Amino acid sequence: AGAVLAVCGFVLIFMAAGRFQAAGTNIPPTLPTTALVVDGIYRRTRNPFYLGAILIYLGLGVAAGSLWAIALVIPLLWVINTGVIAPEERYLERKFGDAYRAYKGRVRRWV
Repeated sequence: AGAVLAVCGFVLIFMAAGRFQAAGTNIPPTLPTTALVVDGIYRRTRNPFYLGAILIYLGLGVAAGSLWAIALVIPLLWVINTGVIAPEERYLERKFGDAYRAYKGRVRRWV
């Protein structure tokens, strides 16, 4: 089960990276975004990179049989939501305006 979760996480990350490359925008969140990506996996989730990372983390926790690692996914989600995604969304709203707000209205943050 842990391996399946981790593989799913890697697949999501590779799908997201492929869409970013096709759009010609930067992948690292510390670099400017040059395009709003709303197709491919981004039709299902606004944050496939973070969702993929969470699935990998959860998969490793399950594979290791670590209840602590599994339980810590809840505070990890909170940290990612408040400390990473919220500032990124404010940046994208400033940069892309109504186009990003419409996208947010169509696609959920996680799944």
